[in-house]
Amino acid sequence: MNKVEKKLDVLCLGAAVVDIPLRPVSREVFDIESYPVDNIAMAVGGDAMNESTIISRLGCKTGLMAAIGDDAAGAFILRSCDEDNIDTEGVTIDPNLNTSINIGLVTEDGERTFITVQGAECHFKKEWFEQIDMDNYENIYIAGYQVCGKSGEIISQWLKTVENVEEKHIFFAPGPMITAIESETMENLFALKPILHINEAEAKGYTQQENVEEAVRALYEKSGNLVFVTLGAEGTLFYDGKEMRRVASVKTNVVDTVGAGDSHIGAIIAGMSKGMKVEDAVLLANRTAAAIVGTSGPVMDLEEFQKISEEWENE
Repeated sequence: MNKVEKKLDVLCLGAAVVDIPLRPVSREVFDIESYPVDNIAMAVGGDAMNESTIISRLGCKTGLMAAIGDDAAGAFILRSCDEDNIDTEGVTIDPNLNTSINIGLVTEDGERTFITVQGAECHFKKEWFEQIDMDNYENIYIAGYQVCGKSGEIISQWLKTVENVEEKHIFFAPGPMITAIESETMENLFALKPILHINEAEAKGYTQQENVEEAVRALYEKSGNLVFVTLGAEGTLFYDGKEMRRVASVKTNVVDTVGAGDSHIGAIIAGMSKGMKVEDAVLLANRTAAAIVGTSGPVMDLEEFQKISEEWENE
């Protein structure tokens, strides 16, 4: 497996899957015996895989902690990690499980239906964490989908055992699963004082607050650390316990919103890992997310990320 030079900026913990979008597909597809499409592509996906790719392409040293099967889809993920210089020390190949695959049916107007083959990503095991040397990682990213159910219990309990975990930034992006995560798991995660990244609807829904600023304050009371809330076209709101600040969005022509949240938190992690001030990291994130929604797919080409990084560094 691919191991880049230690020490690494961030370990991304979560799902690594293969996405196969089919487009364009009519809503009457099942009424037709044989249905041709213009494009079939295979790409890596999953929250942790997307974050690893984004953060690596923004110039940080990144590791992936995920599980895959001993199959063609798993080999495809490992090749992608190698191409993007993502460390795979934390990737487990389980011969008894399949790599997760998402087949997306995409209509001409952008509506999506996913057919999901749930595999290794849904079955985290305690022994998978034994191979990870956390001294190699400065920061940790955790996605909400992976901390639901039994996997969430295993992950949150493992984090409590990490030596000097309080010295690391734990970036937690619960996403729409925030209301489905077991309360004990959430308490264990909040006890680690994670940096939260969430959108406006999720923040209001979880805190039962109608006002977004009150929702942010309620989340800070639980986490005791930075809270980032994305507001769509209205930009980003963040709070450090002292000052509430809004950072305007970057105007763009929206083509595809898939990946906007992943790219936003990924750019924040990359920026903070490089020592940026929080507001500067948010500005970078807003710019990156605007570029993502202006193209098709959850992750841009390497050249586009490099362009964003170079433009930012030259300002």
